[in-house]
Amino acid sequence: MELKKKAPRFLLESRTLAGSVIAIVIFSIIFMLIYAPYSSTSWLTLLATQSVSIGPFGAFQVVMASVTFYLVAIAFLILSKVVLYHVGRKFQLYKFHLISWIGAEIMMVSFIYTIFTALFNLAAPEEFLIIWGRSVAVLSFIIIVPYIICLQQAINRHQRALLDRIGMDVVNDKVENDDPKLIHLVDSTGRLKMSISIDSLYYVESQDNYVKIYYESDGKLCNYMLRSTTKAIENKFGEYLIRCHRGYIVNKNKIKIFRNDRDGMYVKLMHDSIKQIPVSRSYASSIQHFLARTEKNPEA
Repeated sequence: MELKKKAPRFLLESRTLAGSVIAIVIFSIIFMLIYAPYSSTSWLTLLATQSVSIGPFGAFQVVMASVTFYLVAIAFLILSKVVLYHVGRKFQLYKFHLISWIGAEIMMVSFIYTIFTALFNLAAPEEFLIIWGRSVAVLSFIIIVPYIICLQQAINRHQRALLDRIGMDVVNDKVENDDPKLIHLVDSTGRLKMSISIDSLYYVESQDNYVKIYYESDGKLCNYMLRSTTKAIENKFGEYLIRCHRGYIVNKNKIKIFRNDRDGMYVKLMHDSIKQIPVSRSYASSIQHFLARTEKNPEA
């Protein structure tokens, strides 16, 4: 069963766990500002049903209850994540362990909310279980949605790191490269997808978890979609390539013109069918230094 599979280690990284707490706090504040006026068990609504006007003391109760509850809830979530982090380092956790842990957090935070409701006299004692039950439903949404977002980010981060490792390591391990100008490109599974001469390669464009390789074949500009990252290709073949933008890496020896116009900076490559490629300010200096060095030493 899926729930009995081991939980990936990257889901228990401190970065992921800390991010989930921050996301829950931010999401909960936004959600409660929208949800509270329509809730029958929110503190503002409970106070309003006790009197015609909440008054300054009632408003003070709401503020104190909200601030205190958030501080206690955040402290509990931080403690929960610290314990989960250390437990995950000592023991192998499975997916159903993580789901159970999140469920326990929801039940506990809901219980804290209900206790604060009673402590601040915001509800009658007989409404304790009703408020707890409704808070469980609301907090399930408040906590689970940020969790899903953080877990997806962790998965994407792990996949990018995996692609980077593949790009840097697999070629050396599995492909013999006798020609230093021959670039071997592998996909995310480590399979060799194509080999291309650096003299034929023009540029690489990033497209999420893929890159599009632009190269010349029989005088025509061709492209090939590869599951990899520009970072992996840059790390592996940086001797021949230079980054000009977050989404573009170009062949150093294919740069024809560098332009710095009022509407932005661009490079034009030697193939006429290739449109000008944007250059961001953070990478402009490296492009300029390379061109200046090439001008002084054409054989560099």
